[in-house]
Amino acid sequence: MMITMSRRVSIVDVAKLAKTSTATVSRIINDTGYPVAKETRARVLKAIDELNYLPSLSAQKLRQDFSEMIGLITRDVAAEFFAEIAKGATERAMDLGYLSFICNTGREPMKEFKFHELLWRNRVRGIILIGGGYNTDEYRDMINRQLERAAQFGFRMVTNTPQGFDMPSVTIDHRGAFYCLTNYLIEKHHERIALLTSDIQVFTSIEHFAGFESAMLEHNLTVYENLVKFRTFTEQGGYESCNEILRLPDRPTAICCGCDPIALGAIRAINEAGLSIPNDISVVSFGNTSIASHLFPALSCIDVPRYKMGALAVEMILTDMYTQNTNIILPTRLIERESVKDLEE
Repeated sequence: MMITMSRRVSIVDVAKLAKTSTATVSRIINDTGYPVAKETRARVLKAIDELNYLPSLSAQKLRQDFSEMIGLITRDVAAEFFAEIAKGATERAMDLGYLSFICNTGREPMKEFKFHELLWRNRVRGIILIGGGYNTDEYRDMINRQLERAAQFGFRMVTNTPQGFDMPSVTIDHRGAFYCLTNYLIEKHHERIALLTSDIQVFTSIEHFAGFESAMLEHNLTVYENLVKFRTFTEQGGYESCNEILRLPDRPTAICCGCDPIALGAIRAINEAGLSIPNDISVVSFGNTSIASHLFPALSCIDVPRYKMGALAVEMILTDMYTQNTNIILPTRLIERESVKDLEE
């Protein structure tokens, strides 16, 4: 049976007819050696025959026409958390003979869309996403488009943070980290605990809340809606969220912060209210950037191997480590300092 179409048949058409992914079709067409089930291979070959699909010569040329450059798309290059990932990536890329472009979105999705297209047009070998993705239709469409290019042309994309997609990644267990932070506070006999993190549409924030909620419910503790604040990963966001919490008639005994800048803003609000850390309110954070150990009191937090995350992401793009199913989860650790009080001591 032959199906005729008025437009050029694409790899997407083959994938739809074969009921599989474009990545799988690409692997079969290009004979990459990646294991594919016999039944799936048979469906793809049948779809290719029915659609009379011929791989584009220009597409094959594109597979061999990448520059010796890598693009880094980061939410905020001024934030130390992201900057350390970028440092690891740029230095490892240089070791391997590649130039890196750092694209700062300022946490604006429309800028990210433009950077994706510009980097693609400049034939970078791959893109590293530094910062959590957005749970919106527009963002999903954009990432899908890039993943289709990856499957069709051999372009590579790796993320260091949750994007809402199954895609190659070098990251940490964000949900597990916030479970650990929250559980640490519970072990110190805190029950009324607040969570301050970023926008609820950011997948990183979704993971933060999931870990926080899991620990609270596991200990039969109440997650109070007015003690969970979704704002921004900034000092101002932490300051505003903490001020709202401090105005409540029954304030929390501990605050779990989504990043060190949020914690810094929260600490400012607590100090301005004439309260003491940790005697009145305990504070913990995620990231362990340089400021954490220099605050007074020094901040208890989750340490993240940021430099290694960036370096390994580059290695994944430039070596045989890369597959559509490669997910590297690096370990984190809790660093206990002086910002938490045990309520039973």
